[in-house]
Formats: sequence, structure tokens, C-alpha cells
Amino acid sequence: MMYGVNTAVSAAVKKLSQHDYVTHNLANANTPGFKAERLIFVRRPEADPMAEDSFSHEPVVLIDHSPGTLQKSGNPLDVAIQGEGFFVIETKNGERYTRNGSFTLNQNGEMVTQSGDAVMGEGGRITISGRKVEISNSGSVSVDGSEVGKLKIVDFKKKDALVKRGTGLFEASGKAEQTAVETPEVRSGYLETSNILAVKEMVEMIDIQRSFEAYLKVMQTISEQDRMSTNRIGKIF
Repeated sequence: MMYGVNTAVSAAVKKLSQHDYVTHNLANANTPGFKAERLIFVRRPEADPMAEDSFSHEPVVLIDHSPGTLQKSGNPLDVAIQGEGFFVIETKNGERYTRNGSFTLNQNGEMVTQSGDAVMGEGGRITISGRKVEISNSGSVSVDGSEVGKLKIVDFKKKDALVKRGTGLFEASGKAEQTAVETPEVRSGYLETSNILAVKEMVEMIDIQRSFEAYLKVMQTISEQDRMSTNRIGKIF
């Protein structure tokens, strides 16, 4: 009986973990450049094939890097990448990469993210001092008609080696194999929306909740059967 209970408990715990990720996806449905996360459980190679407990499986988070749609904002400092690539961001913890092109200026006139991290150009930080800011389709930044920098955009051969660091930021390991984007295509005045489909996430959430409830019923049934068996044995003796 305990084997059946442990199996049901293990499955229920996994569903709760998956529910957390679906909830997180839904919470970021309106976050520019956000990429959906999926939690799956992969059996460990050394695990007993007959074991069904949570210790026999490894949780793996998969990131869906498919692009979101472009949404017009009208803000010249909002930039969206069409096709492959990531903006390069300088943080206190090193370089990070993002598809969220919702940029602004800090007190020094430098182009930064909404969190205040510097947006990197091919020649370093981009400083804007003037009135009219224009960003071309190739990523060149001009102020009052004079070019002041060009957005640095890179890509990776193995995106599954990217690790999320905060909302919308990724860290790259050596396995990711960074490559340059020779001819980037960007759209100024647009933002890439998240690739979250709210309806799909809601359906998945309902499915997870139903599965969780089913496992609870299994645990309850096994517990009742165990209690009945114990009572019968007591009556025999």
C-alpha cells in the first residue's frame, strides 16, 4: 500500500511544481520579450526503472525561445528585433542578453533598460544628448541626424544553454556558442510581446489541477483501503 501512496504523492508534488511555472508564465503574459518556461521531469540514468518516486527523476526547465508578435508603442527608444538575436545588456554581474527592447535614458543620457542596466552598442555604451532620437532598421542610433552608436545584437547556436537570470534576462555559458548577427533587423517604436498564449496556459493549468485532484483521490482511496484492511485483521485476531 505504501508504494502506491508514495507514487501518488510523488506525482502530485510534480504537478504542483509544474503549476508554479504555468502561473509564472501567466503573470508575465504582458511582459515584453518574455519567454515561456516549461518544467518537465526526466528519469535519471542511474535510477531504478521500477521506481516512481520523485528522487528517480530530474526536474528540467525548458525555455520556449519562439518570438512574440510586434506591438507598436510609438516610443522611439522601444526597439524590437525581427528574426534571431538578443540585445546585449551590461549588468553588475556581467553581460546578459534579452529580447525586451523597452529602453530609456538614465541621468547621464545613457541608453538603459527599465532596471537601469546599460544597453550595449558595438562600441560600448550608447550616450544620447539631443532632441530627436532615431534608430534605423540596422540598429544604428542617431541623435539630431548624427550617428552616436549601433546596438550590439548577438545570437547563440545553442539557445538551450542559456540560463534565465531575472525577468527577461539570460546568461550564456560557453556551450551556448555566441555568434554575431551581421545584418540585424530591428523596428524602432515597437516592442516584442511575450510568447505566452493565455488561453493555452489556462488550459494547461486546468489540466494540472485536475490531475492533482485525481492523485489526491488515489491517496485517499489507498488510505481508506489500508484502514479497512487493518480493521479486518484486528477482528480476525
